Amino acid sequence: MKLYLGIDTSNYTTSLAIVNEKDEIIYDRRKMLTVESGKRGLRQSEAFFQHNNNFPLMFSSLKGEIDIKQISGIAVSTKPRNIENSYMPVFKAGSNYAQVLRDVLNVPLIECSHQEGHIYAGMVPLNLQPPFLALHLSGGTTDLLLVKEGGSYRLNIELLTSSSDLHCGQFVDRIGVLLGLTFPAGKELDNLAQKAEKVLTIPSSVKDGVPSFSGPLTLAQKLVQRGEKREDVALAVFKCIGKTVEKILGFGMDNTGLKKVLLIGGVASNSYIRKYIKEKVRGEVYFAHPQLSPDNAVGVAFMGKKELSRNI
Repeated sequence: MKLYLGIDTSNYTTSLAIVNEKDEIIYDRRKMLTVESGKRGLRQSEAFFQHNNNFPLMFSSLKGEIDIKQISGIAVSTKPRNIENSYMPVFKAGSNYAQVLRDVLNVPLIECSHQEGHIYAGMVPLNLQPPFLALHLSGGTTDLLLVKEGGSYRLNIELLTSSSDLHCGQFVDRIGVLLGLTFPAGKELDNLAQKAEKVLTIPSSVKDGVPSFSGPLTLAQKLVQRGEKREDVALAVFKCIGKTVEKILGFGMDNTGLKKVLLIGGVASNSYIRKYIKEKVRGEVYFAHPQLSPDNAVGVAFMGKKELSRNI
């Protein structure tokens, strides 16, 4: 059976994945990059260095489980979004290794964006067909997208709105680090929120579908400074994000007429946000599988399979 390799080297995760002709996930491995305790991220040069260290070990592990002679094609993310001037050096690490593997294995290689990979990771397992709205919630994006068929493996992705300042993942991580959690803080903050006992309110801020998280961040910081319990602050943060998402999706549905929505990205895996949106948003609301919401190479592999299986 033919296999398709996906590679993604994002800001904080080195990812390899393999899918087969039936869109079954055969292999999915990720390694989080190391961020010093108390820090809120990595410089691109440090992330690039860690990707280069991770990849040989991860590929060696892959070879121990997969017959690489069955790999019929490779797909790699080379930029954050499929728009002009979208660039981050970290994606060059994956691109470099993909080019070497292409020549060694003598197989075709296609390139895509990190965001396209997230969309494919959500839509393929759900058998979701365009057109639909997608909301990408992560540390680097709070993007409302209109997704249509684009021909070939490409999707026609139109950016409708994006955050005016901080992204929702930055909001989560900055409060998480302030509370003494490890960066990225999403999972730990989610666990804290589930133990909350007191209802605190952080108002959401959305104008014409454009969210802002700088004001909510300031209010959350004040809650911490006045001694509110970590668990209660954590829940207040996710309640604010949930309300923000509700407003963004309402704007998107009203302005496009589409009622089918896919939520993707690491923040979309949060348990409170999922529950809140399912209860509050009318329409067909879909979530990427929790394991496929954070950064991964599965969606990239799905893209490679869709295009390359037609040409091999």
